Amino acid sequence: MVTKRTREEINKYEHIEDLNAKRVVIGDGANIDSFARLRVSNPLTLFDSKNIFKNPDLLDTEENQPLFYDNQQISGSGTSTLYENNKAHTVLSVSNLTIGKRVRQTKQRYNYQPGKSLLIFMTFVMCSKNKVGIISKEGYYDENNGIYLLSDEGGYAFVIRSNTTGTPTETIVRQSEWNLNTFEDLDCSKTQILIIDLEWLGVGRVRTGFVINGIPLYCHEFNHANIKTEVYMSTPNLPLRSEIENDGTGEQASLTQICSTIISEGGQDKLGLIKHVSNPSLVSANTIGTTYALIGIRLQTNFIGLATEILNTALQITGASKQGVWKLLFNPTIAGTFTFNTQAFTGLEVAYGATANTITGGVEIAGGFVESGSVSSGSIGSTSSNVSNALKLGSTIAGVNDVIVLSFTPFTSNTDVRGSLTWRELS
Repeated sequence: MVTKRTREEINKYEHIEDLNAKRVVIGDGANIDSFARLRVSNPLTLFDSKNIFKNPDLLDTEENQPLFYDNQQISGSGTSTLYENNKAHTVLSVSNLTIGKRVRQTKQRYNYQPGKSLLIFMTFVMCSKNKVGIISKEGYYDENNGIYLLSDEGGYAFVIRSNTTGTPTETIVRQSEWNLNTFEDLDCSKTQILIIDLEWLGVGRVRTGFVINGIPLYCHEFNHANIKTEVYMSTPNLPLRSEIENDGTGEQASLTQICSTIISEGGQDKLGLIKHVSNPSLVSANTIGTTYALIGIRLQTNFIGLATEILNTALQITGASKQGVWKLLFNPTIAGTFTFNTQAFTGLEVAYGATANTITGGVEIAGGFVESGSVSSGSIGSTSSNVSNALKLGSTIAGVNDVIVLSFTPFTSNTDVRGSLTWRELS
């Protein structure tokens, strides 16, 4: 049965229709992130890197940021690295008619949080287009998964690498097939700003392109939802990577890496498991000035992409009027048997120190003093410190894991000490 609407009802509905007609609709493009949210200036930087300072302890032919990057000739011969301070860049090179591959890759993988668009910028210069025998790559990827720009004899392409089958496969989209802008004037032998953004969620979209005159110019997007039957790559937690290869038929060539950043758009909530370990027994730090290992941590082999951050250290020393300094050391040399074992409900391995585990070398990333009182005042001393550092656990290109060790150096002889570490594993 059809009924007549009252004048009041008509006015109400006309008002709603009028409001709908005046809605502002934001079209797809660079003004929205990969989750179709309007972009505003609230990025949270997960990592950034610029080549503006020379490490005085390193040669120009060595990696200038060795704590954050691994830089290796991973096959063949004749490859090299050159850091040029005045030009603020690192140059990776291959030799004339010589088979060889050179890779520069961050040791850390960076945490993607579901629901937050991950945004990557990388500045670089590649050799000229269609160069015979030369393969250049720049992007957010490793040997198994990721997204990168490719330049080879076939020209330019955007690539997604996936290890979902246990054997890496690649989806290669050539410049003529880019679905947003084929950018016919693109010349990567000139300085370029590569942009990649992604929603993973296992099945989200990936956009790739370049920033020209301050404006993101998206060239190709990979869509996966309602198309694929499985995730498009095994993990979104990946490193930045630059590489150049000569297959033996190419002339001398180079790839210049300038500056990079990884951003979580809309911030990142620090969720995830918080884990704590402590020495099961006291370590006898007998010799003044000698550094002893208390606790060591590193990533498990199957958790290379796990992002972690140390939150807190604590130490306790026993004995009247004992003193010393504690340090967190990055990749020290440890004497004796220092055995790492897996732990329940964590992606890290833990090693507990003993008197034989003395330490040399390593990079100090945190530290402080601890002392005990006299017999009359109580001969136990303790300290606890929060830790914040950009240097976190990672691994080399070959899969050798970084180690962080809580250590103690006594100022008084025969000092017994134990320690603890607390960390978060980001989810």
